[in-house]
Amino acid sequence: MKLFSIKKILIPIDFSDISLVAIDHAGFLAQLFKAEIVLLHVIEKNWEQFNIIAPELRIDVPSDLTNAIEKKLEETADSIRAKFGVSSIALTATGHIFSEILTIAKEHEVDLVVMGTHGVSGVVEFFVGSNAFKMVTLSDCPVMTVQGHSNHKGFKDILLPIDNSVHSRQKLNHAIVLAKHFGSRLHILGLDDSTDDQELKKFDHKLEQIEEYIKKCNLSFTRKIVRGKNQAVMTLSYAKTIDADLIIIMTDQDENITGRLMGVYAQQIVNHSQIPVLSISPVVSETPWVHPY
Repeated sequence: MKLFSIKKILIPIDFSDISLVAIDHAGFLAQLFKAEIVLLHVIEKNWEQFNIIAPELRIDVPSDLTNAIEKKLEETADSIRAKFGVSSIALTATGHIFSEILTIAKEHEVDLVVMGTHGVSGVVEFFVGSNAFKMVTLSDCPVMTVQGHSNHKGFKDILLPIDNSVHSRQKLNHAIVLAKHFGSRLHILGLDDSTDDQELKKFDHKLEQIEEYIKKCNLSFTRKIVRGKNQAVMTLSYAKTIDADLIIIMTDQDENITGRLMGVYAQQIVNHSQIPVLSISPVVSETPWVHPY
């Protein structure tokens, strides 16, 4: 399994308060990992619909708007350099927001995307089409989502939910790297919904393997198993109990298949968590998890 590293962080920014919170989290990470920050603002092509209707009156991006955005981005990049002492570049793009973010992330070989999300509640969460949500679903690199009340910087208590899905343990690599940098305690939360004795034994063995690896890495940890049907609610509740400041999930946490559809568990966690969530897409081609030692 390839070792997780952070050398370049992409921050999509729309100058809202929530995007400024994302900057603070990303800046702190960049400072610790000595990483470069890439600021990106995407100007949506809203006027293209008008161009289709009335092509003889074609409208392009107003130059004064573009100039104002680029100036504001450069000012923000300057403030990041001054505050965190890290390299920062500013980019603008025109098009569909999440598509442009994905393109820039690949072109610049980004290791992590940090972006703000307002979260949602109720029935709408299963039909949400937000850019943050699309990024979490489609991004090849990890995506950290933060909400407006995620003001604490650094991760001292990292929650690691583990279930019976095929790739659940792939997140351990990321958790170990972050825990070593931040001096964090890892909290293993076994999410068990099986009633079969053999399956319970296999699940317990999986947790023991994870414990063994964490011990080899000389990291502090706790372990707890909870049983129930709504694993997202149990995860968020336990996060509050231990005062966690980061939750690490797989985007297919409650799916035994891989693909680009985000499971209900992951949707609920991203939507409702009041602390940062690191979402990781499973790597299909590699062994789901093996001891790296």
